[in-house]
Amino acid sequence: MRKKLTAVVLAVLVFSLVAASAASLGGINTADLGADATVVASCDTDGVDADYTVNYVPGAPGNFDVATVVVTNINVACNTYDIAVSLGDGTTEIGTGSDVVAAGAATVAIPAGTDAELVTELGIVISN
Repeated sequence: MRKKLTAVVLAVLVFSLVAASAASLGGINTADLGADATVVASCDTDGVDADYTVNYVPGAPGNFDVATVVVTNINVACNTYDIAVSLGDGTTEIGTGSDVVAAGAATVAIPAGTDAELVTELGIVISN
């Protein structure tokens, strides 16, 4: 009986401590909240074309690294906009580069070491 009584007293004590700590928040104050949305218009709605240039890296075995991604068929409305290119291997980003669109095209340099054999994904963002 004494063990049951001790357990009940201990349970009440723990519950009281939890309730007291929850009650010690001192009130809730909120900051201002706002939201907004806007339509993001695209400067090119019919797509672009991408091609690659590669550099041979000798070794045993040799391989090819992506040197540049050449993006063409960009609408001239995008001229002077920034362009960013990301290359991925299906799980991670393995090479990136950026440039500025000029005359409806851009040649984006990719850092050395981006193995062309690993590239399975291409992402292109054009932004003003």
